[in-house]
Amino acid sequence: MKPENRRTCWIWMLTLLALLAGGLSLAPAAETAPQQTAYVTVADGEGALALVREPVPLTDADGDGAITVNDVLLLAHDSAYPGGAAAGYASSVGEYGLKLDRLWGVENGGGYGYYVNHASAMSLTDPVSAGDEVVAFVYTDTDGFSDTYCYFNASSLGLDAPGEVTLTLMAAGWDAEYQPVALPVEGAVILVNGEPTALRTDARGQVTLTLTAGEFLISASSDTQVLVPPVCQVRVAGIAGTGEPGTDDAGALPDGTGAAGGTDRTLLYAMAAFAGVVLLAALADGLLRRRKER
Repeated sequence: MKPENRRTCWIWMLTLLALLAGGLSLAPAAETAPQQTAYVTVADGEGALALVREPVPLTDADGDGAITVNDVLLLAHDSAYPGGAAAGYASSVGEYGLKLDRLWGVENGGGYGYYVNHASAMSLTDPVSAGDEVVAFVYTDTDGFSDTYCYFNASSLGLDAPGEVTLTLMAAGWDAEYQPVALPVEGAVILVNGEPTALRTDARGQVTLTLTAGEFLISASSDTQVLVPPVCQVRVAGIAGTGEPGTDDAGALPDGTGAAGGTDRTLLYAMAAFAGVVLLAALADGLLRRRKER
């Protein structure tokens, strides 16, 4: 090989290596996986929703070596209660283990309830996993403790277009042998974004709503029962972006409901680098051919 051709090959090789290095440096670092979370809802001493599905990171906040109900309630207060957990939340070890002493700023001697995925928790040390729904409430009836925990069959929904959605409202109860059961709530008034509607649940606890594009918080109340307010967050596509069904630039609901968008930019960078290499190789080959023809 002639010296000038060898120089050309070396230039081509060095340029190729530089291009590859540049392409790799342009590629963004792998995105950190989102931290796992649970979702916390709190009803205050007035029976009102103080917190609705607040995403809380799964962190051992109390240092006991486990992720528990106590951890997520403590962290939820720390992030959302005025003055943080120090002002709004307290727990202590009692005769039967860890107990709740203050919830959303209310101290009533132990009149609290807390559920994980709509099942009554045995204690504050019950485990909590990613995606769990944790609901805590202050009893408004501290004499008969008649507050009834209830829940919809879905805590969050994402609809592709305006239309109808059917929800079922169930209440936690006990059978004759004191085993937990779920019972339909009949005659409950449906609230949309805090406002009562003319809709009521039927004998099966069901109700059908017609929703336009937007974001809605569905809850319920009753004339005959003291209900712990249930929650269902609904997002109907079309509120941002083009307004066409199935488009929603506003993102996903807290639990990830909705479409995850985006293209892998690392792949795009790699494709661009490859195209550059092909072009450079073609140019080098043409240059070598011209030199041979001389």
